Amino acid sequence: MDKELFRKLASKIGITSPKILSQAEEYMRLSQVKCGGLGSLTTTSKAIICLELAATSLKYPIDKEYAIKLSGLNSKSYHSNLKALECMLGLQSHLGLRDLAVQYGCLDAVKVATNILQRYKASLPAAQQQDLDLAKPLFTTAALYTACKCMKIRTDRKLASSSGAKKGIFDRLCAQFQKLGQEICKEASFTQESKKTAPKRQKTLTEMLEMEDDDDDDDEDTCSSINKNDGNQATSPKQVRIEKTEKEEAQIYEEWKRKILENALKAKAVDS
Repeated sequence: MDKELFRKLASKIGITSPKILSQAEEYMRLSQVKCGGLGSLTTTSKAIICLELAATSLKYPIDKEYAIKLSGLNSKSYHSNLKALECMLGLQSHLGLRDLAVQYGCLDAVKVATNILQRYKASLPAAQQQDLDLAKPLFTTAALYTACKCMKIRTDRKLASSSGAKKGIFDRLCAQFQKLGQEICKEASFTQESKKTAPKRQKTLTEMLEMEDDDDDDDEDTCSSINKNDGNQATSPKQVRIEKTEKEEAQIYEEWKRKILENALKAKAVDS
């Protein structure tokens, strides 16, 4: 593109700084070499995007709405191509999973997304694992997006486009992550159910005997109270059941004590 025309476009969106212009021209040059996949963009629309990228990198404010209008693209197409160009030129900020989740309001999905990335890496051959950078926006975004989908968490539509990758590439990676995400969510659900239905700790023999002694004391107090209130009153069915239970428990206790003593005597005989 002619430098004079480039400068005119820059001035229309409020850019006059020579430093930003120089940076934008360099991005424009690199885009012609590295970004063949953006052939559908006109020279003007690509120049506007390069100018915005340069302004953003140097933290210079511009009229973004007018920039979109000047590019000849609709808002969705403009932002999609801006992200793609940013990714191809290696300009995107490497947000971690948590930062990305905070930005799009889906913190609950971070743990599942992290596990997805770990399992994905483990599933690859050792040679590929060494060269794999899971911190790249494509992987973090796809993992978080898939985790949200598996957990049925509603997310901002912009999350998917923030990867900077083409839709086909992003969708294929998400399809691979989907199976891993479903497995992780299923395991998490099973663990939670197991905790809810886990059997209670069985009481020790000592605890059972202490409970029996407490019951005996309660029963004795009850019977004593009944006798004091009316010594001539006929024995009620409930009182008969209490007395019967006392006898059974006494027999169980005596049998247990007998076995304990027998075992103790046998052990003593063996030691001697």
